[in-house]
Amino acid sequence: MNKNIFIIVIVLFSSINFLLAQDEDPLYTRAGFKFGGNYANITGDLENTDARVRMHLGAVIEFPITSNFFVQAEVLYSAQGYTIEENSIENEISLNYLALPLIAKYYFVPKFSFETGPRFATLANESNSIGDETDEFFNTYNDFDFGWVFGAGFKAESGLFFQVHYTLGLNNVFNTDINDISSNHSIAQLSVGYLFKTKNNRRQQSQE
Repeated sequence: MNKNIFIIVIVLFSSINFLLAQDEDPLYTRAGFKFGGNYANITGDLENTDARVRMHLGAVIEFPITSNFFVQAEVLYSAQGYTIEENSIENEISLNYLALPLIAKYYFVPKFSFETGPRFATLANESNSIGDETDEFFNTYNDFDFGWVFGAGFKAESGLFFQVHYTLGLNNVFNTDINDISSNHSIAQLSVGYLFKTKNNRRQQSQE
């Protein structure tokens, strides 16, 4: 799993470097970062689960297709999971992922966008916290997760941006070879980030 994560990160950042090197279009490719909060839970066979409020952070790149249609690729560390009460004891299930959303952004008016696209993720680590004790799981959960993102965003000319996303999980969270439970992730995210100007972007602005 760690090898797969390493390969994914290398491929993504190689793509970012290539796209920035090719940036000659007046609609600029911009790279940056984002971070924010997750309100994560699961839906399905398990009942009486509660959300786990944690964080996400990572790198993003936005590149243009047309004047009002962009694609944003991301690589994020996303802390997810859920809590569940068993025998009057609250268990906190920690499921943390390396996520790769690929988001289509349509700017219906300047600065404001509708956003949607697939989200691929690989499980980075998992644990169960009961009181002060923490145990690790082995093969209880699927290593791979897939979902679909819906949301909206605002991007200022400076590069500062805000996003509100909801991810609907489409892949079973649990490994059915271990247990016969079907559940999916449900994640609401609020993010803030910044997209840096490229060299060509700065050059043209200085000439105007």
